[in-house]
Amino acid sequence: MLGGAGAVTYATAGPNSGDGPADPRAERPARVHDLALKGDGAAKGELPRTSTEQFSLLGVSWSGATAELKGTARVRTRALGSGKWSGWRTLGLEPHPSEAGARAASQPLWVGPSDGVEVRVTAADGNTSDVLPKGLEVNLVDPGVTPKESMAPAAFAPTAFTTDGDTPAKPTAPPSTVTQPPLIKRAAWGADESLVKDAPKYVDKVKAVFVHHTAGTNDYSCAQSPALVRGLLTYQVRTEGREDIGYNFLVDKCGRVFEGRGGGGRGVDASVRGAHTRGFDGESAGIAVLGDFEGDPATGRPAGRPSRAALESVARVAAWKLGQYGTSPAGKATLTASDDTGVWKKGEQASLYAVSGQRDAETAPGPGKNLYAELGEIRRFAGSPGANSAAPTGDFDGDGSTDLVAGTPKASGGRGRLTVIPGGDGGPVGGAKISLTQTSTGVPGVSEPGDEWAAATAWGDLNGDGYADLVIGAPGEDDGSGNTDRGAVTMLYGPSFTSGTDMQLSDDFHYSKARFGSAVASGDFNADGKADVFAAATGTGGSWAARLDADRGSAGSLTPGDTAIADADAASGDFNRDGYADVALTYRDQAGKAKVAWFRGGRSGLSRVGVLSVPGGRSVAVGDVNGNGYDDLVIGQPYTAESGAHTGGQVTVVPGTSTGFTTTGMKTVHQATDGVIGAAESGDAMGWSVAAGDYNADGYADVLTGAPGEDITRSGTSRKDAGTSLLLKGSASGLTGTGAMAFSQDEPDVPGSTESGDRLGSSVTLADLSGSGRADLAIGVEGEDAGDGTILQLDSDGSGVPGASGVYYGRTTLGTPAAARLGQTLTP
Repeated sequence: MLGGAGAVTYATAGPNSGDGPADPRAERPARVHDLALKGDGAAKGELPRTSTEQFSLLGVSWSGATAELKGTARVRTRALGSGKWSGWRTLGLEPHPSEAGARAASQPLWVGPSDGVEVRVTAADGNTSDVLPKGLEVNLVDPGVTPKESMAPAAFAPTAFTTDGDTPAKPTAPPSTVTQPPLIKRAAWGADESLVKDAPKYVDKVKAVFVHHTAGTNDYSCAQSPALVRGLLTYQVRTEGREDIGYNFLVDKCGRVFEGRGGGGRGVDASVRGAHTRGFDGESAGIAVLGDFEGDPATGRPAGRPSRAALESVARVAAWKLGQYGTSPAGKATLTASDDTGVWKKGEQASLYAVSGQRDAETAPGPGKNLYAELGEIRRFAGSPGANSAAPTGDFDGDGSTDLVAGTPKASGGRGRLTVIPGGDGGPVGGAKISLTQTSTGVPGVSEPGDEWAAATAWGDLNGDGYADLVIGAPGEDDGSGNTDRGAVTMLYGPSFTSGTDMQLSDDFHYSKARFGSAVASGDFNADGKADVFAAATGTGGSWAARLDADRGSAGSLTPGDTAIADADAASGDFNRDGYADVALTYRDQAGKAKVAWFRGGRSGLSRVGVLSVPGGRSVAVGDVNGNGYDDLVIGQPYTAESGAHTGGQVTVVPGTSTGFTTTGMKTVHQATDGVIGAAESGDAMGWSVAAGDYNADGYADVLTGAPGEDITRSGTSRKDAGTSLLLKGSASGLTGTGAMAFSQDEPDVPGSTESGDRLGSSVTLADLSGSGRADLAIGVEGEDAGDGTILQLDSDGSGVPGASGVYYGRTTLGTPAAARLGQTLTP
């Protein structure tokens, strides 16, 4: 036990009493286990050890809304199942509650499933008398398990973003000038409405939005977010004595938005009065980001960094609510303090930003120093067209983790197949795979040899319902007019993929060998709240088309004079930070020269800007590699002759700016760059595939690239085209070779055996497949097992990527046909 002068220490710990469910995933309601802390005033006071039931969130509370805890409360917890104790954590104190009958309390702390806790209170002045206020308790919250969550993953039927069942409520708020972002409603996250103590109240006008942080930790998976929100509701009502959860909205690190305080029916539209910012609840809305962005100097715990997805979701919600009342999110508002807050006196006129932090209004650390520093970016985004745009997503089932798509266009004689592998807490869930072909229910078209269905794929929320939809290119598709390999693009709508449409083409594409759909991308090009589709045709004419909303589209030529093109790849991002998604397309022209064309988004959709001065390659990806807020373009350049690339291939990152791309700060990395593993050799094909994502959550997008032509020698035997992949780090100065990592079947701890012709790195993905807030790795190995192919998936743990985390998803797991070359294409 920890004690010492001026310390009052209490221990309350398991083992578990055994009263809880044998299966921790069994359906059960949320509940609170309260343990009274009654010290004897000695320097060390200790309670008898007692049993405690399973919990995931905790805090301490005491009688009296204004009573003070004259000391510091710290806790440590024991993880359920493993018996491992955490380090000590300091509990921050909540501002004094404004609701009648409420108790004073610490901020709630999410600790994950646990069965033991130790609590200690240290007096600030060394005097242990009167340290403990009356009625001091440690409150252990089990958020329970909803019926939906208790279902097996394969049987999970997502309903998170439904708006069905809403009924009109009074007063009715005016419509907003900004599209409402998708919300996870209270029923979907499992709110226990029997906890709510009173009917909802409403504000006449939302003049400002206050940003908070909550839950005390960043160490949660997005799959746990609904339970975390339930835990907060239970803690704030049962422990603190509030009427309902205090915040109007909550946002997790994956950018999902949860409806907070209930309003009945259309409460989110009617501007429910929350209990989030003392003195200003009657004129504002409160948005809490699930996380800790302040840190704990006492224990050395660093402050977390808010994710870009979370920042943009906060901005979208703020712009929507303020847009109902004609308030600019980039401007200021004048509010009247209804109480003394420690910052403002009762009745004082407070001039505040329309999007402010909790600490601007009352004495409180929220929203934490790192989130507070981002309020300017939140205001900027909220005031841009981006606030009205569809959030980029690759999550078709709404569980907070990105889902993996493996296209196998060579399957079944070139008919093609697509396999969706849902992300999950432990990475992709192979047992919940979804296999799709043109014979599947609801999929348009006819499956025929040579269609190459799923040769190119992309994710995007095409109908604005919050679920990711699929865009699928089939460049070998023939039409009904005798045009061979005219090509087609199919859109399938998540979460079921049982309905879809074919992309409507202009007359420019009504000819043989157009191979429309050789490259596809998705983004909200006109910022109307729904993602749009870009597709390129590589045949005669080298043309492109963009689909906006349901029917509207445009078409054009890549570059005057370019006819047949090859090796097309496309990616979407906001390169000039104007709020409209853009597209970059790389290809080889008829002379074999590698180029990159930029298509800029705008109110009317995409327009072609021109060809960059930077050589193209074979693959492209998008990410903020230098962390300055602009999306950068990542170009994989495996061919020396076509792009002037370094021997063995290279990766080039072209920075985005307010005026487009710039060569200033452009970085190129290859296997002769300091820090990069391996030797640059002809035929390695580094850059054959590229992906961008932040694997260590440091705010800089990193780059994963495949080199499927790499030869690997082991025990004196050269294994030709065994292949490797390289993880390159982003930094404030751009892409760097420092700290690079290599992953192949010949690296220590990585499972599998290196063989000639495996071509590991034929495709790559760097995306949050586990809902951890960090990007995980997926690497295609198309030549494995004589062309059956496989996917190597590795988890990021924040400090690195353990090779031992590797899991293979092959023909047996995913059910792909023989010789399908699984791993040829991956999305995202």
